[in-house]
Amino acid sequence: MARASSVRRGKRTPRPQGRVGGGSKRAVTLRSSKMVYFEDRGSVYPAPIETVWDFMQKDEEFHPRAHHATLRNMEAKKLSPVTWLLRYETRDERRRRWNRYVSRLTEIRPSARILEQLEGPDAGTTTVHLYTPRGNRTAVNVLCYLRSPGRSLAVARRAMLRRYANAYAEDLPYFRQFVRKHPKGLGPGP
Repeated sequence: MARASSVRRGKRTPRPQGRVGGGSKRAVTLRSSKMVYFEDRGSVYPAPIETVWDFMQKDEEFHPRAHHATLRNMEAKKLSPVTWLLRYETRDERRRRWNRYVSRLTEIRPSARILEQLEGPDAGTTTVHLYTPRGNRTAVNVLCYLRSPGRSLAVARRAMLRRYANAYAEDLPYFRQFVRKHPKGLGPGP
């Protein structure tokens, strides 16, 4: 299959094509010498979009327990009504050590969360989580511009995809408990 491309400032840039993985999962990759862009599509939460956002933003019972094995020392400072400065550590399972991060999180409810890595092993990386209502379910598509100066882009991309899969797997059992307890979400509030 021929690759489509576009001309930009005299350079040919490949356009993403093809499916990677099984089912509705789709990963698309574009590479440059310093960054890789990829998409991870197809994750679905079994609840309406407002319930998903209540779980992420308002829940103080279930969501904080979801990532206890891979996330610690979380500190959040509110910069604006939609933006937070986060400091935290995540566990690197392959190297069995904790990595420190400083990130800026912008939440545009109910459609997107944008995470910019300011400090840490993936500094310069930007990840966008897009939330789309699908009736009583919510689809989540992840778009990522990954910069990883300390390792090859292929290794960094695989690690990031593993991180997304692990975060979803950690969230889902607690999310189901949240939905059983709060089938309509938490309702209006901050």
